[in-house]
Amino acid sequence: MTEVGKEFFEQPLRFDTFDTFRTEDDKSYITFNGVTYPIRGSKFQRLLNELHFYLKEFFPCKCVVMDIINGLDMFTKLFAPVKPVYYRFAKLENVVYIDLGNSKFEVIEITGDAYQVITNPPVKFVRSKIQKAIGAPDTKAVAKDLRLMKKYVPFKTEEDFILFVSWLLSCMNTEGGYPPFFLIGEQGSAKSTTTEIIKNLLDDSTVPLRNLSKSMKNLMIAASNDFILCYDNISKITDKQSDNLCKLATGAGFTTRTLYTTTEETQLTCKRPVIINTISFIPTRQDLLDRSVMVRLNFIKPEERKTVKELKESWKKDRPIIFGALCNAVSAALKNYDQVDEEKLPRMADFAKWIIAAEEQLPWDKGLFLETLQNSRLNMVDDTIDAEPVAMAILKLMTDSDSWRGTASELLDKLEDCINQKKNKYPNWPKMPNQLSRKLGRVSAFLREKGVQVEIGRSGQRFIDITRVVDTNDDAPVEEDTPMEKTNQVTEGFANAAPNQLPEKASVTPEEDATAEESTEAEFALDEF
Repeated sequence: MTEVGKEFFEQPLRFDTFDTFRTEDDKSYITFNGVTYPIRGSKFQRLLNELHFYLKEFFPCKCVVMDIINGLDMFTKLFAPVKPVYYRFAKLENVVYIDLGNSKFEVIEITGDAYQVITNPPVKFVRSKIQKAIGAPDTKAVAKDLRLMKKYVPFKTEEDFILFVSWLLSCMNTEGGYPPFFLIGEQGSAKSTTTEIIKNLLDDSTVPLRNLSKSMKNLMIAASNDFILCYDNISKITDKQSDNLCKLATGAGFTTRTLYTTTEETQLTCKRPVIINTISFIPTRQDLLDRSVMVRLNFIKPEERKTVKELKESWKKDRPIIFGALCNAVSAALKNYDQVDEEKLPRMADFAKWIIAAEEQLPWDKGLFLETLQNSRLNMVDDTIDAEPVAMAILKLMTDSDSWRGTASELLDKLEDCINQKKNKYPNWPKMPNQLSRKLGRVSAFLREKGVQVEIGRSGQRFIDITRVVDTNDDAPVEEDTPMEKTNQVTEGFANAAPNQLPEKASVTPEEDATAEESTEAEFALDEF
């Protein structure tokens, strides 16, 4: 141990003997003893202090450590090559790498043919303070072993199991986006336990469950230290939080003033999978809903419950097998990805293509995933319309007519007649024509899928045109009810529902939004990244 890192304290110090590199945003890194550290990070500074203590048997003065850091940083910025850094998962030249995070610095290497555990991979992984090691996969696993997940997760239907496994597999693909994942179930359906199981399977950490941040800055700081972000018991998501989650799913950037400077900025960029477990909340914002995957869980009967000790012992045996089956599916996806037909891909095309390519190593028939995803999309649209009084009122308005044309003021009066209730009994009911126009912009995509087209004119007098449309897509999934029957069902449900039974859409007052808004000049230490 006393010989490890001795070269750091030799005189003169040879910077070119170290494995240093920099990223495109000009941050300096060093790989030492298999681990990559930010040169100006607190972990590397602590490493130098520990090495000096082991070698010299006394704590170094701050100037010695800072001289080494300053020299390495300057050498790296001038002469070192540019390389990307990864957290937990990486993909390079059609090969996926997974950092196990253990003291042996082992990494899983997955190709289109097989997978194996290696050391010294060609990619650079960084580790945060909260990251924990995950176990290696069982190389004898097969596709049907993924059904072992049913021992630990009380899926409501087979479709929920398919979407669950598909989302797990999407976390192992660093290209494209990560669909936000909603776990929905009543009290006692093991939502939090399921979330912790996912973390233990793919990205174990000392902070498995979090509170949802109100600001983009805090969200990006969390994403810089964790790969899968898990938010527990969420009952409401504001419009601002919804926008932030959408950005994180497809890749987000954030800038803030660098600590102890006047004009310099620090940039954070991240793209991360997100899990949100909730009792009943369903996003009503179109952009978040379009990106999301939703899985519903069953209530666990008292006689079927297990203690934490029993669950952990069983999971310890099954986890390597489940992880091995997922690695086999990743291998199949790498092999078949370029052969997938791209003409019929839905929204989140990268996610869908990745799962379709892996289906030969998944425990269901080929083509079933795409059918399940489309059915889930239709159900989400129905749920969202049920939670939006304006959308329900428009469907009722178009029950007996094929078209309507008028101004926003005229439409607002018409819709108030359709709901047959005083508008002040609905917290989110628009009070002004311009509020109605904004509301229509958010629900127009959902209404289109229910056979109603809404168009807002932008030249001259701003008329709103609402028309009944017929879906001419022969490949669309066939529903059991006709569009007219669906509309009648929604109308009857709307007429019979009491105002307090309508789900409340997350909203935020201007005063709350002003409170949540944080100054871009907020300072935070850079040593953690």
